Amino acid sequence: MRFRRGAAGALLALALTAGSCLPCLHAAQAAPAPGLSLLGSLIVPFGARVDGFRVGGLSAIARAADGTYLAVVDNDGDTPARVFRLAFAVTEAGVSPLPGKTALQVPVAAILLAGFDGKRLDGKNFDGEGLALEPSGEMLISSETEPSIREISRLGRTLRSLPVPELFLAGTTRGIRGNLGFESVALSPGGDALWTANERALQQDGPADMTGPSPVRLLRYDRRGGEWVPGPQFVYEVGPIDRPGSGFQVRGLSDLVALPGGDLLALEREFVLGHGFSVQIYRVSVAGATDVAGREALAGTTYTLVRKTLLFDFARSGLVPDNLEGMTFGPRLADGSLTLVLVSDNNFSPLQKTQIVALRFRE
Repeated sequence: MRFRRGAAGALLALALTAGSCLPCLHAAQAAPAPGLSLLGSLIVPFGARVDGFRVGGLSAIARAADGTYLAVVDNDGDTPARVFRLAFAVTEAGVSPLPGKTALQVPVAAILLAGFDGKRLDGKNFDGEGLALEPSGEMLISSETEPSIREISRLGRTLRSLPVPELFLAGTTRGIRGNLGFESVALSPGGDALWTANERALQQDGPADMTGPSPVRLLRYDRRGGEWVPGPQFVYEVGPIDRPGSGFQVRGLSDLVALPGGDLLALEREFVLGHGFSVQIYRVSVAGATDVAGREALAGTTYTLVRKTLLFDFARSGLVPDNLEGMTFGPRLADGSLTLVLVSDNNFSPLQKTQIVALRFRE
């Protein structure tokens, strides 16, 4: 989700100008498990450009087969909707430009996105948020305003749209709330399941309050005969605001990564005016959770939530996070452990950072 220009943007600028403090921790949470640890981070300088397009607003990231990364841009006014190809190294020492390159040269190419008719998409009709790569190299990209998920060729042309259950579609009294739609897309390691979720509760599922817990639906698509078919839905509860303030504040489910065996990693991100950003990563198990796919509304009904376990809290890492929104697996390290790579959406603001962060992930 982009913190939109206007009132929210002004509040964000005020908060960042005033400085951010480390947020409080959830009182009921135990110390993070040793599965995730910080390796390091890299800042792509504000003003970086590639192929004539300014780099920023990176809302999701996925690692390609050649070791580069693709990052989709959140909507940027009426400029072309686009995906940037990034090239950087992830090692035990953290994140760095490739040998002989600088941080300004991390973005190496821009892929412009187009509809079925070949006409370019732009920030007014496409709000890129989630991104996953199929083994073929085709991209699965969500736009949160409708919401939608499109299958897009390597060259950027829309090939097909996935069917979206009607209860998610934006409406006056039901469906997603504004700017809180499909923020995430995650493909299972075997390529037979695709996950997405609304960022905060649908209108018919929970209150509009931004400070308390919010039930969101994890929607799984199953691949059948080469097509993606909507499958079960499970309820994930976004936690309450860590440290409530008196001004603009929001917390939501920002991204998902699918693990072997069916579990997920979930990225929760919040912003509170005066306190800055707070970011946590949870491990999620849907085992034993209620499938609510047949329910038009969650409000007033009973169900079993998915189980979530805190794995990593940036407040304990020594790194102050920016607006981290995207997450993907990176390369394996020499000791065999995986890496997890995250990217931030700087809202094209000089007061924020395009931040690339690497974590070590040990099962």
